Amino acid sequence: MRKGQITKEHIIRESAALFNTKGYTGASLSEIIDRSGVRKGGIYNHFENKDEIALAAFDYSVSRILDFLSKALENTTSSKERLLAICDVYVDIIESHTLEGGCPILNTAIESDDGHPLLKERAQQAMKVFIGRLKVIVDSGINNKEFRNNINSEQVCTYIIAVIEGGVMLSKLFDDSKYIRHCVSTVQQYIDGQMLNV
Repeated sequence: MRKGQITKEHIIRESAALFNTKGYTGASLSEIIDRSGVRKGGIYNHFENKDEIALAAFDYSVSRILDFLSKALENTTSSKERLLAICDVYVDIIESHTLEGGCPILNTAIESDDGHPLLKERAQQAMKVFIGRLKVIVDSGINNKEFRNNINSEQVCTYIIAVIEGGVMLSKLFDDSKYIRHCVSTVQQYIDGQMLNV
């Protein structure tokens, strides 16, 4: 890998943590310079402006979540196990701080709601990917008769995401992982009570 590419990726990594903790409007270019240790001219060798850094940083953070999810699914055998493994990734994000600042999709969706259409669009795309991955798991559970055939997989995915992201938000707000753990427990009860084909 060339030195320029290494520097660019370093800027993206450091900016990702900064944007995910302080938000787009809260993170200044001078903070990006301080955190990355790259001078202003070096930053502008790789990026035209702060927007370009923010988009690259968001994409990097989302790619990390997708990597965590893929790794969590490696040793699962049932659809229920897969859904719970995904929930555990979010517990780990909160408790082990594997992603500084929490869930970048949630953070970006809240902050960019009206103020930054490009970031909002990226958050929408990322969430669609996440919903799509969940839907594959739920549909697979329906097809192999692990889950009931009368459940609506899109509604199930919406519910699970809303509960988990709500747990992430509450845990970040109160600096207490009990909220994400409560929400994961709720998802488990929902799977057992409303989804399993027993």
